[in-house]
Amino acid sequence: SFAMFFSVLSAYYIIRPVRDEMGVSLGKDALHHLFTVVFFVMLAAVPAFGAIASRFPRRTVLPLLYAFFIANLILFWALFRSGASGDALSATFFVWVSVFNLFVVSLFWSLMAELWSNEEAKRFYGLISAGGTAGALAGPLLTRSLVSVLAPHDLLLVSGALLGAALSASLVLRRIHPASGLS
Repeated sequence: SFAMFFSVLSAYYIIRPVRDEMGVSLGKDALHHLFTVVFFVMLAAVPAFGAIASRFPRRTVLPLLYAFFIANLILFWALFRSGASGDALSATFFVWVSVFNLFVVSLFWSLMAELWSNEEAKRFYGLISAGGTAGALAGPLLTRSLVSVLAPHDLLLVSGALLGAALSASLVLRRIHPASGLS
């Protein structure tokens, strides 16, 4: 759980500066509009998530959505690498990263609530949260050290790899500590 949360928050904190740079490139007035778009996208995404969660067993929802987000990171990387640019792509990426953050962290805590009993949660959640804090510190440090050798768009692949590590950790967690009575 520590490693999974470390990976989730490292993945986010690696792409956050890329998102912020794109938001700034659109102008300060655009940020207000972008967060309004984030709100409306979330209004649509939450019911879509509910539909997915109601149709698939719980054990497959997180892997499916993390795989979806990894595929999206690869798609954005390919677009940026190809030289595609423009306000629409920058705005789309900005909104997408905001939605990404909300979903990957929420899915993580949903899995934790499902796997750990109240008694276990009292013992483990402090340590698990420390993993997230460490990831929130490691992500920017990793970004800072890699930005001199990688193009900013290549950081998306690093983020995708970390989210892949989180996905792998979730599968290991399910194997070693299956939630009782849940599908």
